[in-house]
Amino acid sequence: MKNIDNNYYLRKKVTKRILTACIGQCVHVAGIYNFISIANQLGHECKFLGPATPTAIIINEIQKDNYDIVGLSYRLTPSTVRPLLKDFFKKYENLEKKPERLFFAGTPKVVKVAKEFDKFNEYFVGSESKFKLISILKNEKGSILEKLDIPMDLISRIRWKKPYPIIRAHFGLASLDDTIEGIKKIADSEILDVISIAPDQNTLENYFHPENQIKELSGAGGVPLRAKEAFNELNKARLRGNHPLLRIYAGTRDFIKLAKLYQDTIRNAWAAIPIYWFNQMDGRGPLTLKESIKQHLEAITWHGKHDIPVEINDPHHWSLRDAPDVIAVADMYLCGIIAKELGVKHFIAQYMFNTPPSSSFDMDLAKILAKDDLLQTLIDDSFSIIRQVRTGLASIPLNLDKAKGHLAAATLIQLSIKPDIVHVVSHSEANHAARPEDIIESCNIVDQVINRVYSSNINIIDDKILKRKEELIKQAQWIINLIPFLAKDAIEAEHPYTNYKVLNRFVKYGIFDAPHLKNNKFALGNIKTKMINGACYSWDKKLQQKYDEVQRIKDIIFNTLEISTTDLLKQKVKSIIGVMDR
Repeated sequence: MKNIDNNYYLRKKVTKRILTACIGQCVHVAGIYNFISIANQLGHECKFLGPATPTAIIINEIQKDNYDIVGLSYRLTPSTVRPLLKDFFKKYENLEKKPERLFFAGTPKVVKVAKEFDKFNEYFVGSESKFKLISILKNEKGSILEKLDIPMDLISRIRWKKPYPIIRAHFGLASLDDTIEGIKKIADSEILDVISIAPDQNTLENYFHPENQIKELSGAGGVPLRAKEAFNELNKARLRGNHPLLRIYAGTRDFIKLAKLYQDTIRNAWAAIPIYWFNQMDGRGPLTLKESIKQHLEAITWHGKHDIPVEINDPHHWSLRDAPDVIAVADMYLCGIIAKELGVKHFIAQYMFNTPPSSSFDMDLAKILAKDDLLQTLIDDSFSIIRQVRTGLASIPLNLDKAKGHLAAATLIQLSIKPDIVHVVSHSEANHAARPEDIIESCNIVDQVINRVYSSNINIIDDKILKRKEELIKQAQWIINLIPFLAKDAIEAEHPYTNYKVLNRFVKYGIFDAPHLKNNKFALGNIKTKMINGACYSWDKKLQQKYDEVQRIKDIIFNTLEISTTDLLKQKVKSIIGVMDR
C-alpha cells in the first residue's frame, strides 16, 4: 500500500462536465472562480461563459453540448433577477436535452427570489464550506450527507477529500461542558475534519488511578475526563455538521487500557505514541525512560494488530529542545522502521515545521524533505505513509495579527510536500488556549491558503534545499545503521530496532541528545548546537566551528567506556567506524 493517491477520484471516473455563467449584468466572478477551482481539483471539466452573459447564449451552449451541471450566478439587486430567470426558464423548458442538475449562486436575498422558481437543485450564497461543495460535486445524496455516507475512519476520510488534505486541530477546555459545546460549534462550522481532544494531565497520567489525581490541577492543559460517559458525550457532540473524527493522545501509562477505552467510546481516529518522550525524562509522565520505551513499543504493537493508524510523535521533540536537525531526521526514519516492524499498516508522519523556531523556511523544508524521503524507502504493499504537517508551536508570535500572518506563511511552505493532513495550530496558542472561534478562524485561514496553492502551480524547492536534504539523509542513515551494533547479546541482536534496551542506549550514550537535556538523569545533555544560515548543527564549542555529526558520533564511541572496554565491543567499535566511513 502506497501513499494516499491524489488521483483517487479521477481513477473512480467521477468527472462531470460543468457549465457556469454570470447572468444579466452581473460581473461578480469571484464566487464562480472559487467553485470552478474546487471542481477542477476534483477532476471535473468546467467551462465558464464569463460575466454578464445573456440567457440566450447560455441556452445555446446547453443545446449544442452535453453538460451534467449548469450553474448560474447573480449578485445584484434581488428584484432584477426575477425577469432574467423567467426568460431563462422559458427557453430552458423547450430544450430537448437538459443537464442533470441546475445550480444557482447569489446573495441571500437573490437566492430567496431564485427559490420561488423551484427549478434549481442547489443554492449557494458564498459561505458554504468546502465539505458541502465537495459533497454536492460528488453528488452524494444531494447536498446533505446522511450519517452513514460521511467517512468515519481516517483512511476513507483522506480519500474522500482528495486532492485536498483533511484538516485537524487540537481542542480541549478546562470544563467538560464547555468542551462538548465547543465540539458542537466546530462540527457545525464544517471546516475541520479531525478534532484532536486535548485532555488534562490528570487524564493522561491517572485516569485509571483516581487516587493519584491532583484535584487542584483539574483542567490543567485540557479537558478533565474522569469517566467513560465523558468520552461518550464527546463522541455524541461531534455527530453533527460534517461529523469530524475524534482522536486523542496515548497517555503516559496504561497505554493499552486507554487505547481500548478510546476505541470503545470516541473511535480514536489514530494513536499518537512517542518512543523517547512523555516520561520522567521530560517530566510529562511517571515512567522511567527505559520502561516507557518498552511500554510504548507494546502499545504500537497493539494498535498495529487492531489495524489502527499510528503516529509516533517523537522526532520534533528533539528539535523542540534544540537538537541538531539530523537527529530529528534520524529519529523519524527510526520511527518508521519501528512502526513497520511492529505491524503498523498506516504510519502517520507528523512533520512539525518551524522547529527550532529560528529555522529558516528553506532549511526547515530541507529537513522535512529528508525525513519524508527516508520514510518513502519503507513503503510496500503492507505499509503506507500518511503525511501530516503542522506549524511549530513555539514559533507562533504573541501578537495575534502577526500570528495569523505566520500561520498563513508557514502553511504555504508546508503544502510543498502535498500533505494528507494539515494539523492547524491555532493562531491564538501563544496568547491563550484556543476557543472554538479561534480554531474556526485559524482553519479558515489555512483553508484559504490551501485553496490558492492547490489552484496554482508553484515550486519553491531549489538546489540549496536539495543539497541540504541529501546531506541530512546521508548522516541520518549512518546514525540509524549504528543500532544493530549496540545490541549486547543474541536476543537483542535479533530485533535491535524494536528492542527497548538497545533503543535506550541511543540516548544513554548521547547519540540522540539535545542541549535542553543538560543535567537530566536519563540523557547526557552534552551536545551543543548552533543555528547557521537557518539550519541547526552540532557545534564544537572548543574549536568554535560546526561539529561534523559523523565525527561527533565517532568521538562518543571512542569515549564511552561501556562500548570500548570489552574485546567483543572493541570489535563492534571497528565495525561501527567502518559503517560510518562507507
